[in-house]
Amino acid sequence: MADFVNRHSDRKKIKVLHFLTHGKIGGQERAQYQLLRAFSADDEFEFAVAIGINEGHYVNLVRKLEIEVIDLNISGGLDFRFSRKTLKSMGGFQIHHFHDTSPNHILMSLMSGKKIKRVFTRRGGIIDYSRYGFKRSLKYSATKFLLRSCFDGYSGNTRTAVEFMHKYYGIKSKVYVLYNGLDFKLLETNTDKDAVSGKLKLSRQGYNIGTACHLLDWKRVDLLIKAFGICKVEDKKLIIFGKGPEHDNLQRLASSMDLEKQVLFAGEVPDMMNYYQLLDCFVLASGKEESFGNAVVEAMYHKVPTFIMSDAAGLREHIVDSVTGYVAEGERDLARKIEFVHDNPGVAREVAETASRYVVEKYSINNMKTAYKQFYRDVLQSENRAHDETG
Repeated sequence: MADFVNRHSDRKKIKVLHFLTHGKIGGQERAQYQLLRAFSADDEFEFAVAIGINEGHYVNLVRKLEIEVIDLNISGGLDFRFSRKTLKSMGGFQIHHFHDTSPNHILMSLMSGKKIKRVFTRRGGIIDYSRYGFKRSLKYSATKFLLRSCFDGYSGNTRTAVEFMHKYYGIKSKVYVLYNGLDFKLLETNTDKDAVSGKLKLSRQGYNIGTACHLLDWKRVDLLIKAFGICKVEDKKLIIFGKGPEHDNLQRLASSMDLEKQVLFAGEVPDMMNYYQLLDCFVLASGKEESFGNAVVEAMYHKVPTFIMSDAAGLREHIVDSVTGYVAEGERDLARKIEFVHDNPGVAREVAETASRYVVEKYSINNMKTAYKQFYRDVLQSENRAHDETG
């Protein structure tokens, strides 16, 4: 404990408080965990985390890091119970960094100190919030006002996210691109392939197509199931990792297509890195709503031929068709391209190896840290709030 106190007592470090809404398994939470982990022993910056809902896999992992943790004890997005003790703890930071637009988190930040610089990183793609009903639309309208009037710096984890910041939130000042960084050591398999296969009761034979995501409608797993159904590959199996509100609808779809024995719903797994070795190809069929798509980059790193859809602008920042992966126009084109990869393993292997090299070079922890540090320095050097530039 003494070593922890000594190492974190240097007041010359720039102190940054990150806000983590919850720790459930997901790409955003995984990205935030790796960001916190990467800076946990940095010489220039001292990171801490404020946790909204104290539950989930990544909350448990964050608590194992040697960083300060502030429990906000918030039960949901409309919980506005703030303690003076918590606000005082939050006030000891130069920067508050938000990765989600929770109005109660933002209000707590505003109440904790006037001199704090507030920054936001958008981790979603192009989303039409009006389709989610009045309550959610009202939340994001309030967030839009808070972001424009109370924040000092903006960023997105893809160029697509940056574009959304300009168009939807009306941000006219600079929005930085801060790509996720991956700690590739955490992606190494640590379980034997046969053992992992045994957990899913897979046969040694067969062609395994996989996806991993939160089962939401805009993830379009239904499109993947339909493409799988018309794909002319023998002994094929579709493995769906994840859970979510669309689970039952997707099961019914698979049943209606007589695919119950070929489509496996594997549920949520905390060690997805061990399951890529089972896959002959990976598909994330999300549309414009997707931004970075950690699972895509992880599959590319593991040299698994990876497919995305043509309208997924964020994912297309990783994949050039037939160079670092495959881009499909619709379910029939996706089925055809899966058939091509199956029939041409040599070509697919070359593309997958190119993709892995690309990911290692572009999305390293060092690249991410360099970008974040420059972002923070620029924010601290700016005397006026970013909204002053918007007029």
